Amino acid sequence: MFKLFYAIVGEAGSVFPVDIDAGQSVGDLKDAIKAKKPNKITCDADELQLFLAKKGDAWLNGDDLNTMAFCLERR
Repeated sequence: MFKLFYAIVGEAGSVFPVDIDAGQSVGDLKDAIKAKKPNKITCDADELQLFLAKKGDAWLNGDDLNTMAFCLERR
């Protein structure tokens, strides 16, 4: 089982975790994300766009994701 962290673009403080098994598909992951935030995510799960959150070779942590979401919100 993996714990992955997500941020809703343009919403500061929107970082949240989702647990997913290694054998599950991207579609399963999108369903889990949608189920975790049904009031914030109003599109169908298959319409979600997922992006890697890396800076160079390093994954961004929760604080980095919150900062990124805040900066995008202020655009």
